Amino acid sequence: MWSFDRTVTIEKPLVTFPWRSIGFYALTGQSVIMYKKRLVKETIVEALEEIREQNPVGRILLVADNYGSHHANLTQQRADELGIEFVFIPPYSPTLNAIEPLWNDLKREISPKIFEDKDQFREYLTEMFLRGSVEILKK
Repeated sequence: MWSFDRTVTIEKPLVTFPWRSIGFYALTGQSVIMYKKRLVKETIVEALEEIREQNPVGRILLVADNYGSHHANLTQQRADELGIEFVFIPPYSPTLNAIEPLWNDLKREISPKIFEDKDQFREYLTEMFLRGSVEILKK
């Protein structure tokens, strides 16, 4: 909104979100989003278990960046047990990761919204992630 004769302020309460999101964008199968307070190898293992639970049949190729917890021995061992193969993209190349357009769409969708609390934000993010992962495939 433009105003030449007075300053206009618009109140938008800030909702802080103490969780980190872990997203699995499935080109075939079921996409998964989880929230954890910390992204450490144990939480990545929990995410792998959830991904396999939601996608019990077939091969899973997981495209990942070079975050240390993705390379951890515990993570790789559990991935092998679950039949999940990691494909690591080169550093500084997010355009090679199919989930990046989904994250960008989510950020664009969420930025103008006002949320009453953390739970409403989390529910909205989850709904938009799961819906967006299906819609991107239709494009």
